[in-house]
Amino acid sequence: MSFTRKNIIILLILTFHFVGMLGLTFPQTNDFFLFLTPFHLLLTFILLLASRPYSKKFFLSIFFIVFFGFLIEVIGVYTGILFGGYKYGDNLGLQVFSVPLVIGLNWFILVFGTRGVVNYFFDKKYLQIILSSILMVLLDFLIEPVAIEFGWWSWDIVSVPLQNYIMWFLVSLIMQFVISSNNNEISKSISFSLLLSQIIFFIYLNIVII
Repeated sequence: MSFTRKNIIILLILTFHFVGMLGLTFPQTNDFFLFLTPFHLLLTFILLLASRPYSKKFFLSIFFIVFFGFLIEVIGVYTGILFGGYKYGDNLGLQVFSVPLVIGLNWFILVFGTRGVVNYFFDKKYLQIILSSILMVLLDFLIEPVAIEFGWWSWDIVSVPLQNYIMWFLVSLIMQFVISSNNNEISKSISFSLLLSQIIFFIYLNIVII
């Protein structure tokens, strides 16, 4: 592997997820790696920004996704009418209006990872938007048990409500539509690395921890 900027970013993404996966597995290191969770999201977000040259149009799309993701979570937490009744724990870092600041970054990370992969296989914009949104919902199925176990968030009822997944799909559709005009700014190889890392990360933790 040559040490290009893209390859270094891929290597760091893979390393972050692998080390975090192992760190969360063992009781001796679990608390420390839970503390690092928001920093992991922040660093991943920065790496994705660094994967492409600066583009004002792309930056505006990112800003919308991050802000919209945070705003929809604030509405969701305070009303319970969007995703269902839920609240965030303390393990995702600094909160504003009872929502961790990094949650908007996480929405963009998911958009980037899923969209680049779908773009590799499909050229039509409407298919890219729909399929990447479905992929985000499927990721949430993997994320939810781990998030609940580690106290990232919790639900008012025992099981995750169906309305959560419906709203995830609708929110994902909006975000994927917004990013559509910047398809060329999403690195497919980095997206593959990111999505694969997340899938392995959450499948592993679902098997080992849950």
